[in-house]
Amino acid sequence: MAFSAFTVSKQQVMPFAALLALLTVTVLTLLSLLVQQPAIETDLLQRTRQALAEAGLPTHLVHFNGRDGVLTGTVAGETELQRLQQIVSGIYGVRQVENRLIPVSTASAASDNLDAPPVPVSGLHIPAKRYPVEKIDLSAIQFDYSRAELDSKAVAALEQVLAELRQQPEIIIEVSAHTDHEGTALGNLTVSQARAEVIHNYLLSQGIEAKQVRAKGYGSSRPIVEASAADSQHNRRIEITVLKE
Repeated sequence: MAFSAFTVSKQQVMPFAALLALLTVTVLTLLSLLVQQPAIETDLLQRTRQALAEAGLPTHLVHFNGRDGVLTGTVAGETELQRLQQIVSGIYGVRQVENRLIPVSTASAASDNLDAPPVPVSGLHIPAKRYPVEKIDLSAIQFDYSRAELDSKAVAALEQVLAELRQQPEIIIEVSAHTDHEGTALGNLTVSQARAEVIHNYLLSQGIEAKQVRAKGYGSSRPIVEASAADSQHNRRIEITVLKE
């Protein structure tokens, strides 16, 4: 009888032990996935932003939820929208892409500007500076080599930009970052995009709407002085351009 009772008790315990083992494995698997997810998202975001920067497209419009990409914000038109989705979808490891981008007609934006932008002379870029926000002195915004952090002087300079944007919430501006010719073209493009985005994000953190500000890094492609000139450091700069009034 004792043996029979022991056998029955053991038979009852076995399913419970198997269930407990299954639950343990499930919990450990979920914990492992939770630990790995931030690393996966960071890797996908870095590789995606590099690909977008190489293509000359904005990099701040994408973020990831696990392996799923999400595109949000406004773009110049359908062509840019499609290019963004195509590049993000083609990144190895991306499962699917949810496209929430809103195309803005570039033709409409151009017709709202008062004058056509000036034509560059001898390959040099000539900033328009027709609007008060474009004329704000941003020379205090300086970055350490290959860095994209704002210091107190940069924040003080951006207070003037914030004041103009608050007074004219209907205008749309582009914050552009530029470098000199030192370093590689890809490196300059990447760091300038990061600098433009850090200013873009700061403005948004101060209550400016996302639809009012765009960020673009041009690397060394738009010098305002010759690279060989003594004052070529002026090519390292931040500019603001009104895209739509």
